[in-house]
Amino acid sequence: MSNETLFYVCGVVLAVSALVVTFAGLKVKGFPGRAFPLVIIWFAVFVVGATTFAVKYSAEEQEARAAELEEAGEAIEEEEGTGGFQNEGGAQGGETEEGEKEAEEGEEGPKEEEPVGPTSEEKQQEASTTLDLAADPTAIAFDKTELTAKAGEVTIDFSNPAALEHNVVIEKDGKELAGFEPITEGEESLSADLEAGAYTYFCSVPGHEEAGMKGTLTVE
Repeated sequence: MSNETLFYVCGVVLAVSALVVTFAGLKVKGFPGRAFPLVIIWFAVFVVGATTFAVKYSAEEQEARAAELEEAGEAIEEEEGTGGFQNEGGAQGGETEEGEKEAEEGEEGPKEEEPVGPTSEEKQQEASTTLDLAADPTAIAFDKTELTAKAGEVTIDFSNPAALEHNVVIEKDGKELAGFEPITEGEESLSADLEAGAYTYFCSVPGHEEAGMKGTLTVE
């Protein structure tokens, strides 16, 4: 017989005994009389029994709960292991093609004289924006739900002080533009060349976005 069943049995016996003693006290004059010590012992036995089995049942429930959490954590790790970002720190796919194009142009040499004034690299540096973002150390949340940047290269320096895995992914209209694998107790950065508009950033760990770990990135 399980501890849960024994706990309920003791509880039922105590409840029934209480009703019987109450009824007898009302109907029988002088009750319990000499039987008083026996009544005390009877209730003491079942009170101790109910308490003991309640503690054992609670311990079993905690062990079962811990096992469930461990299985859930393993399942999340397996899900995370199946995905990934091939182009960390930039828009997926786009920057690789641009890099190849620049390399080809460099081999062929400049086809025309460069205009007087700031180079494209200097303009990109002037238009770049770096933003700080951190995960809450005790909750599933970012420390900011709104970020603002200028159009151009946008970099997010992310810090996760918690032992729970978190990351940052930038998307627009359901398309992921940049992101990196979840980290624990560390720092990571991502960069993307963004045009003016509204973007969403979120944590892609299963269940974290639904828990509120997301925000709005406004590019002006």
